[in-house]
Amino acid sequence: MRNRLTISVVAILAAAAAGVVNAPASAAVTIETGRFVWHDLMTRDVPAARRFYGGLLGWQFEDVKRGDRPYVLARSGSDPVAGIVDINHYPDAGAQWISFMAVDDVDKSVGVVQSAGGKVLVDARDLEPVARVAVVADPQGAPLGLARLRKDRPDMVKPVARQFFWDEYLARDAAQALDFYKRLAGYQSSISDTRLGVEYHVLQNSRKRAGLFQLPATATNILPNWLPYILVDDPQAVGSRVSGLGGQVILPAAPERRNGTLVIIKDPSGAPLALQKYPY
Repeated sequence: MRNRLTISVVAILAAAAAGVVNAPASAAVTIETGRFVWHDLMTRDVPAARRFYGGLLGWQFEDVKRGDRPYVLARSGSDPVAGIVDINHYPDAGAQWISFMAVDDVDKSVGVVQSAGGKVLVDARDLEPVARVAVVADPQGAPLGLARLRKDRPDMVKPVARQFFWDEYLARDAAQALDFYKRLAGYQSSISDTRLGVEYHVLQNSRKRAGLFQLPATATNILPNWLPYILVDDPQAVGSRVSGLGGQVILPAAPERRNGTLVIIKDPSGAPLALQKYPY
């Protein structure tokens, strides 16, 4: 699950513009800070990604463009769920999923990141009439998209099968990460689980938005990162198809981990993703 820092302007264009509900450009759209509003897959093999996610989750794909660059929009039924970005033109890029968080003020949020020791990967910019966006690396190096959407994207209170429903931060320093994301997103936190000797923190505002826990000291090959979750009815059954589609199961279901309802995989390009049944 080692991730290299990577981002491209294509991802920003795609994340901000895909899958939103049309509204007048001048209309004010209230999207709560801290809500994850989009996910983009960065990959060097787009055809393999389409085969993998189509076979695994039943997603359908549409070839579109953002600006003058190709972009693949993934749908589950009629719902837009994700984007796929070809990173072959970016030699330092690595395969991974990028999660985009809604904020009230992109420029102010970028300032919070920088003052805490994070970095700007893509400067804040306007994508009229859709959003103002930026991409950062947080103080522990995890990439994160920031977006102030000007078009609405409905907040799914009830998770929907084969769609993203959770994001989880794997921290090298949980206390530092909690402090940072409370300042950035206004989260409150509570500990929901201490099994396996690990404190699992739930980050929330009007409702639960994400989880956070500290990586064990032995996990030296894992960099801090945001891990996205897809809701599936039977993680073990879905996971059994992963290798045949070119991916890899890196954490199989086990009774001690959420009652056997969690499987973590890598897609053919090496991007990690969690599959989980909920409630578990």
